[in-house]
Amino acid sequence: MVCAIMLASCAKPDAPATTFYTELRSVDKLVLASMTITKMATVDDMSLAEAKGLKQTADALLSKVKVGDRVAAYSYDTYLRAYIDMSALSPDDITVDERARRVTINLPAVRTEFAGRDLGLREDHYRVTGLRSDIDATERAAIKERMNAHLKQEVERKGTFRAAVEQQARAKATRYFESLVAPAGYTAVVTFKNS
Repeated sequence: MVCAIMLASCAKPDAPATTFYTELRSVDKLVLASMTITKMATVDDMSLAEAKGLKQTADALLSKVKVGDRVAAYSYDTYLRAYIDMSALSPDDITVDERARRVTINLPAVRTEFAGRDLGLREDHYRVTGLRSDIDATERAAIKERMNAHLKQEVERKGTFRAAVEQQARAKATRYFESLVAPAGYTAVVTFKNS
């Protein structure tokens, strides 16, 4: 719809590219893909090997002699999304070839960002029996913070999550811009900077 209006006004050879640039740049941030990443962790009593200091060592020894089990599994979701910062688009990034009926768009690189996480933990498993103490809110908050830190390190270190969502975003952007110019009889050639 925008394409038809913009490409119909061909009074000047430069007009379609300029209008197209103005319309695209006004989008600012084009979110194209997102991914939900689930992180799971278990809570168990501290072992002697993990204990640091006198208090933790005493707690670990006491836990070994208590009757019963104390195990829980918690999970939560965090969200990763891929977007293009359209404000980084320049007029030189768009060219219109009227003779070939082709629009070439050199888009800014796809970027990713964390887009939040669940507020609370999901309790996937909980078993406290015998004389064992319940898992309290302080322990749950601490495990969630450790899970969050570990998840962010894993995303940065491995890169597989980012690569997957970036690839999905590039494919979606290509289809989007092809469908945007097609009704006016143009084909789109979409490239990405730093790709």
